[in-house]
Amino acid sequence: MFLRVDDRLVHGQVVTAWLKQLKAKVIIAVDDTAANNAIVTKALKMATPKNVELVIVTAGEGVKILNNYNESDVMIITKAPVTAKALIEANLSYRWTVNVGNVGMAPGRKKYAQTVHLDDDNAAAVTALKALDNVEIYMQTVPGQAVNKF
Repeated sequence: MFLRVDDRLVHGQVVTAWLKQLKAKVIIAVDDTAANNAIVTKALKMATPKNVELVIVTAGEGVKILNNYNESDVMIITKAPVTAKALIEANLSYRWTVNVGNVGMAPGRKKYAQTVHLDDDNAAAVTALKALDNVEIYMQTVPGQAVNKF
């Protein structure tokens, strides 16, 4: 199961690079704010190609719906590693590929890559995910770019 951490959720890099690379037919955006804000939901739907289904769910809903989809058709997006960790820990039967692509700068965050800045909670989530046998986690902005390990 492919999961991208990107604090912008659905945007140009996701649509032009990752969807094509993965041949995904469904984007599952797991984010409480987006799921509960009609304006954000509308903006994400506008950014999604018409031939791709967009499902926006809360973190609580996200842990329950994955078995409704064919794994090879899905791209999951969360804003933060802590959300990814919760989703993965609730669905340990999958083999996970976790791409941390963009988490912007903010106070209290340390730089791990050009576009990845994590606070202590998210760094701890990455460490926990690295320890799982069924998770491959790395940093990469777009397909074809060099992969950076944590």
